[in-house]
Parts: sequence; C-alpha cells; structure tokens
Amino acid sequence: MIEVQEIDGFEVEISGDFYETLIFLNNIDENVFKQKADEIITLIGDFDFCNCLTNNRQGLINVKTGYQLPDEVIKQIENIQQVENVIQLTPVLPIMSRKNCNVPFRTPREMLQVASHENLQLWELALMYESARGNISKHDVFNKMKDIVVLMKSSIETGLKGTEYKDRILGPQAWMIEKYKKENKLIPGILNTVIAYITSMMEVKSSMGVIVAAPTAGSCGVLPGTLIGVATEMGFDIDDIVKAMLAAGMIGVFIAEKSGFAAEVGGCQVECGAASGMAAAGLVQLLGGSTQQCVDAASMALQNILGLICDPVAERVEVPCLGKNIMAGANAIACANMALAGYDKVIPLDETLVAMDEVGKMLPPELRCTGLGGLSTTETSKKIYNALKTRLEKG
Repeated sequence: MIEVQEIDGFEVEISGDFYETLIFLNNIDENVFKQKADEIITLIGDFDFCNCLTNNRQGLINVKTGYQLPDEVIKQIENIQQVENVIQLTPVLPIMSRKNCNVPFRTPREMLQVASHENLQLWELALMYESARGNISKHDVFNKMKDIVVLMKSSIETGLKGTEYKDRILGPQAWMIEKYKKENKLIPGILNTVIAYITSMMEVKSSMGVIVAAPTAGSCGVLPGTLIGVATEMGFDIDDIVKAMLAAGMIGVFIAEKSGFAAEVGGCQVECGAASGMAAAGLVQLLGGSTQQCVDAASMALQNILGLICDPVAERVEVPCLGKNIMAGANAIACANMALAGYDKVIPLDETLVAMDEVGKMLPPELRCTGLGGLSTTETSKKIYNALKTRLEKG
C-alpha cells in the first residue's frame, strides 16, 4: 500500500487505482495555465478527477481516468505549446477506483441492518460490497477470491516442504508439528494443524517466497493458516474456504477504514490483531454461523488483543511475529466458538474498532515497529542482528 504524494514539488495523491496522466507545462503564468488546462481537459473529455497545479511558472495537470488515454489524444496534448512532458501511469491495484462510487454500507452497524433486512450471510454481503466498490460482477469477485485462496494453499504447501534463506533468524520448523503429532507427543487438537500452517506461511514469507499479505506480510500466517487449517481438518471444500475468506475480508474493510493495518501507526494490534478478528469472523462463516455471530466473533477477538506491541527482533519480521501469528490464530478459534455458542460480545464491533484506533495512537513510538523497544532492544536481539549482518557481508 503506497501513495505518491509529491512530484517535482507538486502535491499529488497517486495510489495506483487509476490510470494517471501527468502533463507538465513550463514557463507559464497562471492565466495562460488556466487556458491551457481548459484546452487539455476538453481534448481528454471523459475523466474521473483532474487536479491542476502551478508552482513558480511551472504547471502540472494530473488527470485520473478509468482507461488509458488514446495515443492520438496524447500526441495532441504534446503538441500544445508550453507542454513539456506527458507521462502515463497504469494502475497497479487489482480493483480500480472511480468517481461517484457508492457502496451499500460503510459501518458494521449499517451492514447488519442490510443483513437483517435482506437475510444475507456475511460472505454474501462481502460480494455485494466488493461488486459495488469495484464495479465488477459478484461472480468475478468470488473468482478473484478463489484465486487468492489457491495461492494461499500453494504457499502453505511450499512451506511445509521446507524453505531456505540466508538472511533470516529461524530455519524451517513447520514440519515438526506433524512429526511429533504422529509420535503422540503433542496435546491433540485442531490447533496443531493451524500452528503448522501458520508457521509454513511465515516461513515462505521469510524466504522471500510468494504469499498473500492478508492483511500484512507480518501477519500473513493468521488468516490462511487458521481458515485453511480448520477447513482441512473438518473436510470443507475450496468454495467453503472462499466464502470464509470473503467474510474475513469484509471485516478487514472496516478495520482498514478505521485504523489501517500499519504497525508503525497502531502497533501489532492492527496487524496480527486485525488478522485475528478477520479470521474469527471467517471461522464462524465456515461453520455456518449468522452474520451477527461473525461480527461478534471479530469484536471479541479484537477486544482480546488491544495494545499488542510490535517489537521485531534484529529487524526481521520473524520473532516474536511467528508466535503472535499463532496466538492470533488460537484467539480466532476461541472467539469463533464463543460466538457460535452465543457468548455476549458486550462491546459491538463499531465501538471496538474506535477503541483499537485510540489505543494504537496511545502506544509510544518505541513499541510501534521502530526497533526501539521491547524485544527489539534485548542483548540477544542485538547479537542476532550483528551475526546476520556479518553473515551477509561474508556472502
């Protein structure tokens, strides 16, 4: 998730969700610039947003569109006097934005009203939301999520086979769960598979393999490891997993809207914590729970994990990140069962999200992924950092 905020002294907002056309003008005063801008905008015709900026006799016209401007239009613009350069940027996000985009609901409370009125499950509400947000069919939304699930399953399988990479702290460990489970040396239960799957995903991440950052790279094990792990143990098929992942994603939308997912901003509660809330809702969906139960499970999971700090050892997202991912998975399972059994969440999700955002802002910078507090500053962490640095320097 990136945003270009400045180009050659001009303030812009470019997030990769539009076709962006940047038109630079040189040696121009404001009156002439306005005339040139009107001429250029007339040539372009259909656009979503246009920002016209001037700075010390320089000008920038930033046009956002849902399509790439035709070559003949670009050539006409380039031939306008005082146009110095035209640059086109293509979208990098899988779903583009657009002007006048309306979604069916914006808060958990509004969503629950829609669910009650139309008798919809959470995964169906996610389809409704994403279809409206992305201007694509519900069928396409479902298939896009299925592609993501397939990729997640592939990453887990890769991790279970073992991975290698020099610049990391932990070697392959996911295989150990299965080995000692077969030898009856572990406390039995579905959690063992979840632990192995979460570990395998984290190991693929740490070996620079292909993962889905859901919601982030540092918390990438929670959601797939928990949902796919439980689904595998209980015999659910891929479409069931897709529905569970859609439900989880809908909770993620609300978290993104309220606090975002960056530990640098809100601590690990908005990474592993967010993933735990999402996974809890996904598990309830997997087990056939109601939309209300999915939302309640998410709220309980987030309540349990408020204030979780981010303190990676040796500047690597491995320790204590692996343990926090596994803890988040276990928390999701517990909260899903609590919601399915009818436990009272007490604090609704809307209010829990506000509290999480407030707590994140209260955390000192030292505990927000800066390497300046917690386990990051221990003597062992420093030794590991220096050892890894020496190893890399020696090749």
